[in-house]
Amino acid sequence: MPACPQGMYKPDKPESAAIARSKFAPPLSCSCLQITALILARGGSKGIPLKNMALVNNRTLISRTISVLREFSKFHSIWVSTDHESIAREARLSGARVHSRSLESATDEASSLLAVKEFTYHHPEIPAIALFQCTSPFLTLFSIEQAYSMMTNLGYDSVFSVTRSYKLRWQYNLDFSVSPLNFDHAHRPRRQDWEGELVENGMFYFFRTRLLKSHVLQGGQLGVVEIPQNRSLEIDSPLDLRIAQAISPLLDTS
Repeated sequence: MPACPQGMYKPDKPESAAIARSKFAPPLSCSCLQITALILARGGSKGIPLKNMALVNNRTLISRTISVLREFSKFHSIWVSTDHESIAREARLSGARVHSRSLESATDEASSLLAVKEFTYHHPEIPAIALFQCTSPFLTLFSIEQAYSMMTNLGYDSVFSVTRSYKLRWQYNLDFSVSPLNFDHAHRPRRQDWEGELVENGMFYFFRTRLLKSHVLQGGQLGVVEIPQNRSLEIDSPLDLRIAQAISPLLDTS
């Protein structure tokens, strides 16, 4: 399968997506890869109690994400893995199926990888998963379509969401002085002359489940979908939630 340049499928605007796909897509018809959508939503969040049930624009975070996934309509099935009955009930009401997450995979210390492995242990027939984080509340159909197409049409093994950053980063040295990490301070780059860096934003991870045998969610032929900064907010704190609530009326209609 041919690969996109730099492993990234990033049309400049939605109406150019078809042109971008035709430029990089192979001549063969698309594969029949079935992708299952999965949301990990444990109940024991500390910063915001029961965070996945927080309201943004009068809808819970869990129902917002499920609504977008259902509207996309191409996933084989949509699942929520949770240890909390309120989240499970909201997931079912929103149209998703529920996997009962074990206590071991729902602790503060448990990784997402562990929870995904637990889910696939009970569903070994699933060839690929699209893992979504409902605390990234500004997911769009367009970004899902990009990742889905890269997996099904272009043969990528894993595709994840990133945001472009233009931050100049520094680090402490052993003597507590500092030195630059990603630029030459004697030749500071101008924003217009620098492509910046791609930073994971956690919104989604698409991957073939065979990668789990290597204990990773990212591997093989890797690709990314770039998410605009204004949609990359991740809710980790009460302040993040307040910001999401404030900007959601604008972003939900754009």
